[in-house]
Formats: sequence, C-alpha cells, structure tokens
Amino acid sequence: MQNLKIQEEVNSLMSLGQHFDDQLKLASVELGDFSDDDLALLDKCAQYYSLLHIHDFNLNYLRDFYCAKKRQCIENRQTTVQQRVELQRILSSIEEATRDVVMLERFKAAAEERLIPDIVVMQRNGQQLATKQALLDRQKTLKIPKDFSIESVIEKVDSLEQR
Repeated sequence: MQNLKIQEEVNSLMSLGQHFDDQLKLASVELGDFSDDDLALLDKCAQYYSLLHIHDFNLNYLRDFYCAKKRQCIENRQTTVQQRVELQRILSSIEEATRDVVMLERFKAAAEERLIPDIVVMQRNGQQLATKQALLDRQKTLKIPKDFSIESVIEKVDSLEQR
C-alpha cells in the first residue's frame, strides 16, 4: 500500500515536471539560459509551489516576481545613492563646523592672552580716580587772577620760542 502511494506520487511529479518542461518550451526558455542566481530563485519558487500545493505554473507570476525584485533593487540603489549624498553633505557640514571651532578656539586663546585681570583693572581705575580727585583738589586751591588771559600767555611763549 505504501509503495503504491509513493509510486503514484512519483508519477504525478514526473507528469508535473513534463508539464513544466512543456510550458518552458512554449515560452522558448531553456534551463541552461538561466544564471545560477536565477536557478536558485526558480528552486525557491518550486519549493514554495510544493509547500503551498500550487500545481499550475503561470509565467505571469514569475514575471511579476521578477518585476517586484527588480523594482526593489532599483529602489534600494536609489536609496543608497540618496543616503550617500546625504552622508557627503553631513560630512562636509561637520568639516566646516570643525574649521569654525578651530578658528574660534584660536580667537579665544588670543583674547585670553590679551585679557587684563580684574584686579589690575580695579587698581588702574582706583589710581585714575585718585589722580583725578587730586587734580580737582589742586585746581580748586589754585587762585587765578580775574584779569588773567591765556592768549597773552601763549603769545609770550611764542615770542620766547622765536628768539
């Protein structure tokens, strides 16, 4: 009984194989025309057909499958190219930012070298205020006559220089 069942299955598979060969001949396709990758895909397709118990081989399914794979391949290439362009743009932005950072660090270092400490600035301001206050005090104590003319003093200095 078991042998009979196996024999029937072998016969049905052989007839199915013959049917597929006839279908390929109708489409003018030889198995030797396919590359190894295509044959691997056909093997996978045959496995799926056997697992799903599909017994009608339709070339439109294979064409649809091929077109879908080709579309995916083209989309993947396009995505890869777009990502490469985006990566180049990002890398150039990073390089530009790095150059800006280096320039700003040099500027910061130069500015820090020129920076005067707060203590020195406070001392200078204190000295200037003290000097200004002393000059104002001296000016207040200085008595200038009412008939004093600065122009006459300048004329006398000029005449002394000419001699």
